[in-house]
Amino acid sequence: MRKLVAPFATLLLTGAAGLAFGAPAHAAAPTAVVPVVQECPGFCPTYYEPVVCLFSNGSTVWFSNECFAEVYACNHSLSILRCARVRG
Repeated sequence: MRKLVAPFATLLLTGAAGLAFGAPAHAAAPTAVVPVVQECPGFCPTYYEPVVCLFSNGSTVWFSNECFAEVYACNHSLSILRCARVRG
């Protein structure tokens, strides 16, 4: 399972490199941005500690443990805003 991390980080690094090494102001901008690939976790432990999580897209989803929530967020390019344990 893979996810593309926003090319913004690559742009920052590429632009910052020119500043750090004193590239002339008229130096050509990079022509292509290579996306950084981040691996999403491939498995989670199977213990049951249910959580309900709120994601950056506004959705709320229940999971059997927080690891599954993190995998879901990674695979859907979302951020977890908040997770709470569900007591039963």
